[in-house]
Amino acid sequence: MDTCKAAVFVGTGKPIEIQEFPILPIEPGGALVRMQMAAICGTDVHASHLETTPAPTIFGHENIGVLAELSPIITTDVLGQKLQVGDRVIFRDAPCGRCFQCSMGESCQYSKSYGMIRSNESPYLRGGFGQYLQLSATPWLLRVPDDLSNERALLSVIGNHTCLNGIERIGGVNSADTVVIQGSGPIGLGALNQSLIGGAANVIVIGAPESRLKISSRLGATQTISLSDFPTPEARIERVKELTQGRGADIVIEASGGLTAFQEGLEMVRFGGRYLVIGQWTDYGLLSANPALLTRKVIRVQGVFSAGPRHIIRSMQSMRSIVTAPVEELITHRYELDAVNEGFEAHEKLEAMVAVILPNGDPAK
Repeated sequence: MDTCKAAVFVGTGKPIEIQEFPILPIEPGGALVRMQMAAICGTDVHASHLETTPAPTIFGHENIGVLAELSPIITTDVLGQKLQVGDRVIFRDAPCGRCFQCSMGESCQYSKSYGMIRSNESPYLRGGFGQYLQLSATPWLLRVPDDLSNERALLSVIGNHTCLNGIERIGGVNSADTVVIQGSGPIGLGALNQSLIGGAANVIVIGAPESRLKISSRLGATQTISLSDFPTPEARIERVKELTQGRGADIVIEASGGLTAFQEGLEMVRFGGRYLVIGQWTDYGLLSANPALLTRKVIRVQGVFSAGPRHIIRSMQSMRSIVTAPVEELITHRYELDAVNEGFEAHEKLEAMVAVILPNGDPAK
């Protein structure tokens, strides 16, 4: 095959277009991935409305695929496991190891973000919403175990790895902790999963619609708080206090991105508690919040963005050996490449928990 199809963002307010691209030879030290599944992330949907988003771009940064070509210098994955054409992999650009952030043990400031790179320059295929994806030299590759489903492997990089990073940074979850999660989307349920892995005694999920709260309960939430039943910040704060004997939660995890969520979370944390903020990615500018609560309640606050390689490894391992809940239920909608715009609409309308694109059709068929 000399060419393949990809779904291309061509500008704000325009439908995503299916375009054809050449499949170029891999660069020295690189690889070619035949895509199997790519998630439609909230970041993609949000980016599609921003004038600042580069176009043309092939979205898709939460991916799993099969190695179609592999440079002969790449013989193993990051764990030293043998790699060959036909293996399923999770992948990302390798850190440079030389920048300041790499030196401090943080995410590399120079690594490429597949799914956020312009597709108007060779090698074009730089996002997961295409039949193939070209990886740069010396990519970071993690082989997916044969006994792990595509769904579980993909979910290890949907919310779970970022939440694991955040929970690690804020000091972990203790076995007696009550955790409140603001938001019942993919990040919120990643936080639910990681809180349960950490041993939380109680996990309370706040969100909507009801279908998402039902999934939360099936995945292990001990209580849920519906935005329909508790429509105001004051009502939600009071409900959390009722469920925590008036003290508030040991840990609150903000995973909603809501305008009032940060202030609500400060009110929900107990004295001496911790507040992990993940969802405030959209820059709304200045929001109303009372910083006096930080000092009066001795609250530790931690922000987090994305994750490091070790979080992906640990997240995938937990999906294979620890998580027994039916997490596959989080992937509620599947679309072939030609229906990508339907997938974006389903995500935006909250019809889908996680919608995925199958660029080469359903691999199970």
